[in-house]
Amino acid sequence: MKLIFSDIAKLEYEEIVYNLNDKFNKYAALKFNTQLQSQLKLVKLFPESFSLFFDTQNRKFMVNPNVTVIYKINETENRIEILNFWYNKSNPETILKHLE
Repeated sequence: MKLIFSDIAKLEYEEIVYNLNDKFNKYAALKFNTQLQSQLKLVKLFPESFSLFFDTQNRKFMVNPNVTVIYKINETENRIEILNFWYNKSNPETILKHLE
């Protein structure tokens, strides 16, 4: 399956990496990217093995204890769409409204 990022997910990813570089250092950003790439490989191999995100048809995986990625499987186009990066301490109502 092909893996694509939504425009919002691209912006959220860039924000996370920028903040890690700014508040910590480039190694924190590199570690995050390594963790993300590792999880994305698993998603590509086993897209349906990750749990659903609340009561939606979207799925989720944790990059680290602070960030979860929300994605959906588009069977007709044979692709996995990364929708959002979500800070785990954020209010889930905000992201659920966005996903409707």
